[in-house]
Amino acid sequence: MIHTLITISLSLLLIAATYPNMDDYWQSPSATASNHDWSELEKNMRPEACAQCHEAQFDAWKHSRHSKAFSPGLIGQFPNMGHMQGNDCLRCHAPLSEQLFDGDKDMMSSLKTLRKHPTGVNQQADLDSAQAKLPLRHAGVTCAVCHVRNGNRFGPPRKGSNTLGHINTETHGGFTVLKQFEQSGFCAECHQFPQDYAINGKPLENTVFEWQQSRFAKQGNAEKQCQGCHMPDRKHAFKGIHDKAFTLSGLDIQASLHHGLPQLKITSKNIGHAFPTYVTPKIWVTAQALNKQGKTIKTWHWNIVREVFFDDGWEEKQDSRIMPGESRLFAVKQVPEHAVSVAYRVRVIPDNFYKGVYQSLLDSTLQDDARALIQRALDEANQNDYTLFSTSIALE
Repeated sequence: MIHTLITISLSLLLIAATYPNMDDYWQSPSATASNHDWSELEKNMRPEACAQCHEAQFDAWKHSRHSKAFSPGLIGQFPNMGHMQGNDCLRCHAPLSEQLFDGDKDMMSSLKTLRKHPTGVNQQADLDSAQAKLPLRHAGVTCAVCHVRNGNRFGPPRKGSNTLGHINTETHGGFTVLKQFEQSGFCAECHQFPQDYAINGKPLENTVFEWQQSRFAKQGNAEKQCQGCHMPDRKHAFKGIHDKAFTLSGLDIQASLHHGLPQLKITSKNIGHAFPTYVTPKIWVTAQALNKQGKTIKTWHWNIVREVFFDDGWEEKQDSRIMPGESRLFAVKQVPEHAVSVAYRVRVIPDNFYKGVYQSLLDSTLQDDARALIQRALDEANQNDYTLFSTSIALE
């Protein structure tokens, strides 16, 4: 027993010293280990197992995009790619070595499993459920992806404490505190692409760099790190542009008349990166001039988007996104003679880029399981659109 405790203690010290930065932490991450004499529950890396003690974190996470990262729209593309390229995608969508594909047969089996079990996590955290017995990759970006390395647990400092290093607890050999859990750099592995993936000088996903250029990073305030907005009070909901209330909280939208002409002003007041970030979402702003009968007599359109396309290489068509602190006016220059009001609407299409990808795939030759998954992904994407803001301005 003493020998076991010494071995575990040395292992924990070694692990703590191994992760001075996040490059090491995310280098071929593995969750499981065979040298710990722990209970079957502690060895279980499924999120349902974590939920037995961490219920609040699980209940928030199970509705998040992280829990859905092993998505039909992603996996349906793999048969045309092969398992090696598929694993490259899983480096962010299901990063643990235990989640990667062993070969093409393993990959094709996952397609059939995903068709049968659209949800990879049991919502009631029932360890006897069919979902809780699925391969770990089906749970997407799980608790273990961020918090477990080689069987050892890691996390942020306890609330109100600055203590770092290993902390002894009765369960799973204690845990090691890393300050990086409260810093934006922790998210960079998946939310900041390298310069090798630049299009028109900017990486395809450039979120952390955009944050570094913003006033939020310069404040040096922990509440203004990625976690401060996307994990407020350490909640594991990871809300983003798919959530209307969350998106609206980052913006100030004002409609007014200026010298008798209507205008809409959108200001990015609480967003630490471009709005929207990445190439996936698109924001449609429309204005409609209405007559006394409420009939539309003229319409104006604007978009807020980073639009890219592939033609023997990636190219950028436009980048009209709003940067942190920036205000953008959407003004009507001339109103038709019989207009009595102008109605503005701001529409969010969270999965705009993917919709085009899915439709293109459906128009091509696909394996049956892949086609079913891509069609499901397109149907789900179409349900995610929403109206962020609407108002009507009476003309003088």
